[in-house]
Amino acid sequence: MNTDTLVIRKTISFFSLLVLFVILMSCAKKEHPPVSFYYWKQHFALTREQNVQLQACGTKRLYVKFFDVVLDENRVAKPVSKIEFEQRSKMEIVPCVFIQNEVFKATQNTAQLAEKIAGLVLSISVRQQLKVKEIQLDCDWSASTKVAYFAFLEKLQTELGDIKLVCTIRLHQIKYQESTGIPPVKKGLLMCYNMDDIDKITTPNSIVSSKVFEQYINENSRYPLQLDLALPIFQWGLIFRLGKLSVIANDLTKASLHASSSSQIAKNTFLMKKDTIINETNFCKGDIVRLETSSTKVLYKLADQLNQTNLKFDQIIYYHLSQAHLNAYHAHTLSAIGRLIP
Repeated sequence: MNTDTLVIRKTISFFSLLVLFVILMSCAKKEHPPVSFYYWKQHFALTREQNVQLQACGTKRLYVKFFDVVLDENRVAKPVSKIEFEQRSKMEIVPCVFIQNEVFKATQNTAQLAEKIAGLVLSISVRQQLKVKEIQLDCDWSASTKVAYFAFLEKLQTELGDIKLVCTIRLHQIKYQESTGIPPVKKGLLMCYNMDDIDKITTPNSIVSSKVFEQYINENSRYPLQLDLALPIFQWGLIFRLGKLSVIANDLTKASLHASSSSQIAKNTFLMKKDTIINETNFCKGDIVRLETSSTKVLYKLADQLNQTNLKFDQIIYYHLSQAHLNAYHAHTLSAIGRLIP
């Protein structure tokens, strides 16, 4: 074999190894977070369209609200709006519980509360033959409730044993984590919605705002817990009566407002000209209605902002799976947004 032939063979071998190395490195790249959804209705029954959406997004788990915990008229914590399963799902179900922050201002025995909540979640799961691996708690704790809430979380994790306990984290709890504290759980869920002042009539969009986001999160932001990410895919109408927020009308649309006795007085703001009913919600003459939504344009911007930070996410959970939103948020759009998330 002459020298030229040997050099050519060595060159080919080198480039073959180089190509193989590139392929292996490509395969080893971290995949983008999988896409899941919240199901936030009291009656669990998926439609055909919802199942198609879930399949198109490759969704393998649903985060289902089991009940809320609020204070009754005697300021005693009690569960309300308990889930009713009208069908079974082949997907993994993650129970979610919303707890009003006021509960921890009034409740002295947080250990007993943890026992009751754990017992109720697990009893519902057993009846539905669910294999629960994770439970998510949603509570916007404050400085005055932090000690009670964190003690509750510790007791709840003890009651749950090997089941992973996850709790929601708001934007301000990322920025001010030294004062707000780090909850004693195995994972957090960063809520990237309900960002701005919902009660203020001049707020442009309380659901999501890239400008508000950048006030709390930047390229230096870090958090000591593993995180999932919740993004909004919903809309509502905020009804201001006599200058104050009176009613939240879920799934209100611009078309339904245009069809009613209303006039558009500003961008996404309407004035009701007479008393009327839309989707079982009562509107009074003189009401100001601010229509809010989470547009895909804003979600793309938010995903790009998140990509500039040090925060990493195990999965994306869209809030929420609703029949009214399927046409507005196509599976390929939600997946494309997910591919921008680190």
